[in-house]
Amino acid sequence: MVAMKKCEPKYEPRCRIFFAEGQKFRTNLLVLFFDLSLKRETATKTALLAEVLRQGENPTGAARQAELLFGAHWDISVVKKGGRQLLLFSLETLKNVETEEMLAFLRERLFAPLQNGFTEKTVERQKKILRQKLENQRDDKKAFARRRAMEETAKGTALAISGDGYAEDLEEISAEGLLAFYRELLETAKVKVFFCGEKDEALLSLRQNFKGKAAAEEEAAPILKEKPHFLREETDAAQARLLLGFLGDVENSTRETALLLLNQLLGGDPDSFLFRKLREEEGLCYEIKSYRYPLSPYFFVQAGIRAEDAKRVCAELLSCLEEWKKNGISEERLDHAKESLIREYTALADSPWGMVDFLTEQALQGKELTTERLLRQIERTEAADVVRAAKHFRLQTVYLLQGKERTQDAD
Repeated sequence: MVAMKKCEPKYEPRCRIFFAEGQKFRTNLLVLFFDLSLKRETATKTALLAEVLRQGENPTGAARQAELLFGAHWDISVVKKGGRQLLLFSLETLKNVETEEMLAFLRERLFAPLQNGFTEKTVERQKKILRQKLENQRDDKKAFARRRAMEETAKGTALAISGDGYAEDLEEISAEGLLAFYRELLETAKVKVFFCGEKDEALLSLRQNFKGKAAAEEEAAPILKEKPHFLREETDAAQARLLLGFLGDVENSTRETALLLLNQLLGGDPDSFLFRKLREEEGLCYEIKSYRYPLSPYFFVQAGIRAEDAKRVCAELLSCLEEWKKNGISEERLDHAKESLIREYTALADSPWGMVDFLTEQALQGKELTTERLLRQIERTEAADVVRAAKHFRLQTVYLLQGKERTQDAD
């Protein structure tokens, strides 16, 4: 079972600490992240901050030091979860490393910049590296299409903003401005800490580094489009990428669990409807799957297709949803989807990172859901619940990324 144990006072502090049972693993995993609202004006600063903090003056220094001292893996990265941008510090060590040693290493990485600052040379070097990474994103057509579909589907909300930052925003960031931004995060941002291993009260001392209460924040509600938006863009790839973005209803745990099962039935595994019918039976796509965007009410179907088949693939998918709304879902198919989903969540307990990722998403939503409780919810979900979830689906975006020479064929 994946469950979190909190050590919290009655009010919500700025720094929250969670423990996950990890005695059976060969390593201990310590993850600390700054929990930030995703905003265009700070997204690139945060992404660049991760680059500068990770590499610093010596591009191999901190990672090499962690490896030599602890046989450990150390990293600083940026992760997008829903409308949140997480500046994430992680240290995974062997069991023989004391928690106090891990904390000393982490604090050194966190607070040394306040003494040493950032040099313009370092910041300019990492700006160049980040700019290249951002420009190279278009080379991965599948990831690029997913990102563009999300931007269009959730336009006007934080979910549409890139957690990786924007190349055009890098120019205006200086070493002095970046350090001031980091100093502000250390003083005011929400902090969440996860430790997967044997519980050690020494971790609670981190609260002394991040005192105060968490500031209240309001997240914008999703924007429902009355009519779906159709967008076609061109690329130099031969294979076209088609994505359909839907807005679902996740107001309570029953609907959320039903949406998980709907995803599994529709395109969540190789035995799903879309894979069997559109790929195996009709040969309309090279690949097809569905997924829910984390911590959001948005649901997507993505496919690698021939551009000329785009309309037919859309029609088949929408026809399937209408059929399920009208005629329901067979118990046999539902049971298979439940078994598949239960295996997926049960397997989380075999991975420290899988456990921390699951618990992170619960904490970001203000929930205390364990995998055991989630599995019970999956078991209890009925076909009628899944049908209701399908009825709440609203198509928001149809996005097609295709080769330039195919534009005429897809009209």
